[in-house]
Amino acid sequence: MSNGVHSVSQTSFSGGRLVRLLGELQLLNGAPEVDFAERLARLFDLSDTVALDAANGHRASGPFLAGDKDRQRLSADLAKTRDKLLAGLTRAFEPEQLGTRNGLPAPVADYDPYQQFYVARQRQLTAGLQPLRVRLRGALSDASAAGAQLAELDTVFDATLTAYARRGFGAIPRLLARRFEALKPDGQQRLLEENTDDPATWMAPGGWLHRFTGEMQLLLLAELEARLEPLRGLLDALYKEVRDRT
Repeated sequence: MSNGVHSVSQTSFSGGRLVRLLGELQLLNGAPEVDFAERLARLFDLSDTVALDAANGHRASGPFLAGDKDRQRLSADLAKTRDKLLAGLTRAFEPEQLGTRNGLPAPVADYDPYQQFYVARQRQLTAGLQPLRVRLRGALSDASAAGAQLAELDTVFDATLTAYARRGFGAIPRLLARRFEALKPDGQQRLLEENTDDPATWMAPGGWLHRFTGEMQLLLLAELEARLEPLRGLLDALYKEVRDRT
């Protein structure tokens, strides 16, 4: 679908595609840069530090059985999972899905249904990716002693950063409320109540709601890519450990 984002100012924000999009949509408040290691350290309490220390000291003795066939299978599974989630996000925004259980809400001047829609898509991303991350860790543990240590470290980071990531991703649908209100014309609700407006026109190309939902789709696609990064890192590590062992 046409998204209308091309007219958004190209303000420069550091970070990945998701952060850049949030910046372009003027949904980020400028914050002073803080050293990444310092920010990361603030997320760990004493129990997390103990777990991290234990993971650093983890030494597996094998036998190490994971090979290139396991890596290839997991690589294919990752691609399949990404394609499935991508297809689901694309399908949810198709015009024929409008107003259905899995599609965009029917056009309304209230943001709440769109927030619920976004949160539901986020839950689908989490449910689709987490089991594969666990499987990748298992294969890495079975690849080498160094791989097993990396898998332990990822387990600790995953557990520690889950709440932090949930807050970060969870802030996006709340931030989008500002964008929704910025795009919605003044007096939109009054026009509806006076029966002088047709909500169907909002979703026509060039309509304010058409633009908003296009921007929302771009954010969800960027969020999918951001959520895939840890899994791709595990797969790259698995490739290296299997290659070095053989």
